Amino acid sequence: MDVTSNLTTACSDPINDAAWQDLHIKLRAFALRQVYAYALPSWRGQEEDIAADIVQETTRRVVERMRKAERGEAAPVQAPTHMMFVIAANYCHDLWRRERRIVRLSTCNCASGEEVIQDDRLNFSEEATENAYREELFSRLAHEIARFPKKQRQALLVDLANRMHFGSRPTPLQDAFLHAGIQLQEYQLPPSANATERGKLISLQNHAYRRIAKLPCVQDYVSAP
Repeated sequence: MDVTSNLTTACSDPINDAAWQDLHIKLRAFALRQVYAYALPSWRGQEEDIAADIVQETTRRVVERMRKAERGEAAPVQAPTHMMFVIAANYCHDLWRRERRIVRLSTCNCASGEEVIQDDRLNFSEEATENAYREELFSRLAHEIARFPKKQRQALLVDLANRMHFGSRPTPLQDAFLHAGIQLQEYQLPPSANATERGKLISLQNHAYRRIAKLPCVQDYVSAP
């Protein structure tokens, strides 16, 4: 069942299919603008898919809310269009929040207790409560990445290495990879001059970051308040 029929069925005051289809188009365009506005490197090349996910989840939540209203379990929905866009914006922000924590986890470069994030578009201030289990988390993450498919693993390690500074003393993340048999500095390479090769590398990196996002240890990390 598509978004139009879902919403029409759920709504106690049905609107014609053309109106719902128009709303769906506007919602998708809104979601896509939100995704591009956040400009997360790990979302690059996947904007359409992420926007589609936002639309699908927004629709599910709106349908659930309307059905509750029909059963008398919630107040009637007075402005469903407004509610849809609010839900979409909030859900996109939640996705961004979880994704930035994954990026933060993957690119953390700690030296003498200090954390350095190469991408200045990401502003993080939540690390205080994470220090206690960071090293254990890095160790689990490094060993999981070591078992990734070869091409994804290599592409991911190139991305991580190029974000890092390598000093005389390894950072906790670098040390975790060393214990997993991976010397990150060996993957610090200049970008390819070939646009096709760069595109393939970015695609592999995106798949690798998505694989990271599904790891149980990372799921626990990103779902923490």
